[in-house]
Amino acid sequence: MGTKQRLLYKFLLLIATSLAAFTVSAQDDEVAKAQHTILGQNSAQVGVSVPSRNTHPDAQWFPKDGFGLFIHFGLATVHGGIDLSWGMLANKPWEDGEITPAAYWKLADQWNPVNFNAEEIVSKAKKTGFRYIVFTTKHHDGYTMWPSKYSTFGVKQKLNGRDLVKEFTDACHKHGIKVGLYYSPPDWLFDAKYRNWDYSGKKILDVNHQEIDRLPEKPAGHDQARREMVANQMRELLTQYGRVDLFWFDGGSGEISNDEIRKLQPGIVINRRNGEPGDYGDTEGVLPTKRFTGWFETNDPCWPSRWWTYSTSDRMDTGADVIEKLVILRAWGGNFLANVGPKADGSLPEEALEAWNEIEGWMKHSGESVYDVTGGAFPEKDNQPTTIKKDTVYVHMFPNFHKTIILKEIKSSPKQAILLRTGENIPFSYSEGEIRLNVSPEKRSRMVDTIKLIW
Repeated sequence: MGTKQRLLYKFLLLIATSLAAFTVSAQDDEVAKAQHTILGQNSAQVGVSVPSRNTHPDAQWFPKDGFGLFIHFGLATVHGGIDLSWGMLANKPWEDGEITPAAYWKLADQWNPVNFNAEEIVSKAKKTGFRYIVFTTKHHDGYTMWPSKYSTFGVKQKLNGRDLVKEFTDACHKHGIKVGLYYSPPDWLFDAKYRNWDYSGKKILDVNHQEIDRLPEKPAGHDQARREMVANQMRELLTQYGRVDLFWFDGGSGEISNDEIRKLQPGIVINRRNGEPGDYGDTEGVLPTKRFTGWFETNDPCWPSRWWTYSTSDRMDTGADVIEKLVILRAWGGNFLANVGPKADGSLPEEALEAWNEIEGWMKHSGESVYDVTGGAFPEKDNQPTTIKKDTVYVHMFPNFHKTIILKEIKSSPKQAILLRTGENIPFSYSEGEIRLNVSPEKRSRMVDTIKLIW
């Protein structure tokens, strides 16, 4: 069991016995905070509550669909031992490989994802149970995954103009999957000569990680030129690919306003990492520790488990790992955005496909408990995560939980309790507003077991 799994197990055990919320660290929270600081995202922008949201009818899918796939794809996958963009920084305190920026950008000459098949990936993702997918169109390294007129570095220059964004969006539209586009306004290639590539700040390193006395001054208009480039690239993304359901900023300072984005895509959902409020709260690599207000999403590395891009050596989540995190978030009405990093050739890691098969199997019998539901009273009144849909309550039992399930302050007795995986009736008692259930060990599985209570 890895560190991530031990922490998750500890969380589930504690919350089951003490009804107290506890942090589950999927990625070191300090790493996420450090990266957010570099990208200009302060604590007010990355947290757990956003009271406002887009009221357009086409945006109301977000809290209902609940389960999304994040795809981080780019140059770093050629290396296999560095994270996307972040591998360029020297002397980082967190676990990641290191490469000079100059060598990193040369990876583009080797990268040719001949086996990237958006149709197959999206089709499989839908079958697995993902309802929306967020695709990385440009990370901090500056490589554009579409042939942008406003980019000097991307598929237009390196992949004969192959439009990976169009392949992705076309596949989503065909299969009825909500389209999300990730975009990084910070552009480290554009600013390459004016950045210190030493994370520690103890010295100044250039793009070859050679120590220099000082950074050159930016020429007049440099920052404004980047803002204009970013705004024009975003307009391309928002006008050339049909319906876009979600725009996922990773940094920025209002290069184009949310108002302008909504003029181009009225029903779009926007996160809050571009210096504007956005439509939903979020955490990254760690589940929330308290109930939030409004729409919410946790994004988390899953395949691999700690990095965003493909790694040859990092562990991968199982399907059980992902379902456990999903039901915790759905019990509070939040979304789970699980990340995968395709291999350099564009194919998905075998471990991810194995996990997706597990998730697909679980969704066949218990998927109704996580879609179009609202959160229950966990952990205040329910000692296992619950979700609600009209006159139905779904109780999610974790594999390590073998005590009595207790739901408090229930107004009337349900008519039936069904174990969704098998269809069996489960005995229960109701007295003085309290439901109690026990599921015998021989009826349990090694994944979350879901009981459907019907009134």
